[in-house]
Amino acid sequence: MNIDNISKERFLEAKKKINKKYPGARTMKDHLGKYFVATSDGRDINNLQIGQAINSYAFDDDSDLLGFNTALNKLTTIPHSNSIKEAWLKTEVAIKSHHVVNRNSNKFSDDKVMKKMAKDFE
Repeated sequence: MNIDNISKERFLEAKKKINKKYPGARTMKDHLGKYFVATSDGRDINNLQIGQAINSYAFDDDSDLLGFNTALNKLTTIPHSNSIKEAWLKTEVAIKSHHVVNRNSNKFSDDKVMKKMAKDFE
C-alpha cells in the first residue's frame, strides 16, 4: 500500500472511524517489527476472524486437525504494515470489506437460496 500521498487529515479520519467501532483501539508492533491496529484487549482487528474461527470450531474428535486446518485456510489474513499510518488505513479498509462480505453473505445464504428454489418449483 502506497501511503506517501496520504494526508494527516485522511489518517486522522480513518483513526476516528476505527475508534468509533473499536473504542480504545491502538497501534501495536509484532515480533517482526511490523505494525497493526489492535482492540483494547490486544487482538488484531484485521484478523479477528481467525480467533473467532478457532474459538468456534467444533472438533469431531481428536484427529480432526485436517478439518480445523481447512477451516482456517478458508480465512483471508491481512499482513501487518511497515508504518503506523499504513496500519490504520489498512484496518479501515478491512473493516469496510468485512462489512460488505457479511452483508452480501447474509443476502445470499444457503437457506435463502433453498427457500427461493423451493418457491420456484411450487
